[in-house]
Amino acid sequence: MALVLPLLLALLMGVLVYGQYFMLAHSVQQAANDGARAAIVGLDAADRRAVATRAVGRSLQAVSGAHSVAVSETSEAITVVVTYTAPEESFLRSSLIPSPTYVIRSRATFELPVD
Repeated sequence: MALVLPLLLALLMGVLVYGQYFMLAHSVQQAANDGARAAIVGLDAADRRAVATRAVGRSLQAVSGAHSVAVSETSEAITVVVTYTAPEESFLRSSLIPSPTYVIRSRATFELPVD
């Protein structure tokens, strides 16, 4: 028991840490996709940026932590980059298990309709 229990606890903590990381990474990627998809309907660059920021905020409202949104635009495409920082109480900031980064960055690009 003394040999197996620490290994079992380390394995369970690893499952929790990496499970949370994968869940957050998927949520951040979906938020970037939602932001880029929503930004297509904007009339100008400022409107597209505002629409994308609102869509990302709605998508990440169930996830605690800070996020930022950057929208870049060319004549052919809109790119939305979402950067998420996990809160201090997150498993990702645990020092018990080596974990991936607690700052997750995802991007999504959608082409603008051609006139």
